[in-house]
Amino acid sequence: MSANYVINAEAGHINLSPHGFRKWARQFKLCRNLFLSHDPGFSPVPYFLNCRAIELEFKARHLETQNQREVKDKYGHNLERSYQHLPNNQRSLTPAELKILQAANNIYKGKGFEYFSVSNAMSAYKGFPDLGALDALTNKLVPT
Repeated sequence: MSANYVINAEAGHINLSPHGFRKWARQFKLCRNLFLSHDPGFSPVPYFLNCRAIELEFKARHLETQNQREVKDKYGHNLERSYQHLPNNQRSLTPAELKILQAANNIYKGKGFEYFSVSNAMSAYKGFPDLGALDALTNKLVPT
């Protein structure tokens, strides 16, 4: 005698967003590490690449518990706000590192690394954080 069994498959949900955002964060970090300017003048490109990598890493962490719309609406491109809302066990910046993040954020959230600004050029980019310190911060925050 044979029995008939019916197995009903239910729909599931796999949140791939954190993985995608982390992958892109690593790619922006890699681009920064490969960036070599042949122009002896100043370039905002490495600043932008660092900040985008940090932004995507923070968003990946938030996407573990929130959906993309919530993360976009709450944090936008604001690195400092995004960092401050991470769980306590994911906030490890020293006061000096937090100052670097804040300085970069002040420019990044207003797209200051994306558009030419005469006032920034006239001030010799005085408000920009030290690029080496920003590189180190990115290396600390974005896993390889």
